[in-house]
Amino acid sequence: MVAKRVVVVFKPIEAADARPLDGDPTLRTIAARRALARDEHAATVASIRAAVSRNGRDALVCDHATAESLAAAELVVSVGGDGTFLARLVTDQPVLGVNSSPSTSTGHYCAAAAADFPEQLDAILAGALVPTPLVRIAASVDGRPLPLASLNDVLFANVSPVASTRYALRLGDETELQLSSGLWVATASGSTAAMRSAGGDVMALDDTRLQYLVREPCPDASGGPRLCHGYRADAIALVSRSDRNALFLDGDERPWPVPLGAVARLTPAALPLLVYGYPPAHG
Repeated sequence: MVAKRVVVVFKPIEAADARPLDGDPTLRTIAARRALARDEHAATVASIRAAVSRNGRDALVCDHATAESLAAAELVVSVGGDGTFLARLVTDQPVLGVNSSPSTSTGHYCAAAAADFPEQLDAILAGALVPTPLVRIAASVDGRPLPLASLNDVLFANVSPVASTRYALRLGDETELQLSSGLWVATASGSTAAMRSAGGDVMALDDTRLQYLVREPCPDASGGPRLCHGYRADAIALVSRSDRNALFLDGDERPWPVPLGAVARLTPAALPLLVYGYPPAHG
């Protein structure tokens, strides 16, 4: 038996829209999709709660993950979509993602749905499935580690989406002053998301390097910058030339400030995230 203590984390069930979306065909389409997502998610939550209860294991069910609730977990079940799955408080516990609304959510990391969750849970608890290790990104500012690791990507940018980002990019012995819309750094598993959309490469899943890509670089007098895209097995350092710069981890709305003169370092994290059922068998 692989896991005894199971912690199940649910995305909260959203309330009905406060503003009625009617009268316009586009708004009605949006309203119908949002209602479908709510209904599917609520049905999945009920199904998972019942399945865990029938399983009879020592399980903790919670709507919001905390460091305390996850501390004793030997298996974490994330029910929602990729936003719920990217619970950044998970350390070395394996995770099973459940897509709670397959009709409206991609669920890139979610291997299960409501229908096959009991079967997958039984297989995991019996030791029949082996999780895949996925590289994460460890970030620090002036040598102080941030408490969260990123599974997909980190964006270094100005806190205003319309403002330029001024910094120096330091890669080993090379340093270059840059002005751009920011800089993406992604893992292999995260390279199919924002990195790919921005023009980066999709990486092999077993590639443990980090990929970096400068967004909309502003040319200088010499026609540069030169260091716009590449891969690093070690640190990517960013020296802030502004008090408005910050790190955004996995698209989270909370920015981590990188003030003027501070150095942000991004490296492959020491602990990977252990994920069941990824990549999906169908592709």
